[in-house]
Amino acid sequence: MTDSSYSFLFGPLVAAGALLVIMLICRWVFSTSHRDDRNARRLARARARGDYGLLVPITRTRTVDDAQMLRGVLRDAGIRCTVAAAGDGPEDGTDVLVFRADAVRARELVRS
Repeated sequence: MTDSSYSFLFGPLVAAGALLVIMLICRWVFSTSHRDDRNARRLARARARGDYGLLVPITRTRTVDDAQMLRGVLRDAGIRCTVAAAGDGPEDGTDVLVFRADAVRARELVRS
């Protein structure tokens, strides 16, 4: 049985090739760019529908300052709330958001 002079390279080359394939697969599986794009599109669609997850909009104000003022009123009443831009730009206004359990009480405070 004759061994060629290149047989000692065969094992390391196969191992290096397998390692390269594993690295490429891991890079593809664990990349986040496609997930980030998909999440951004999903959130944009939900926002366009007015869907904020556990939060519900109770009113829409023309300016951020008005929304912050209402936020202060609601916080003083013990209602957790936040504000979010409505639509795609500042001309669409600002939503005041609360948890669904506090929505009725928050709307009563905003109306008064």
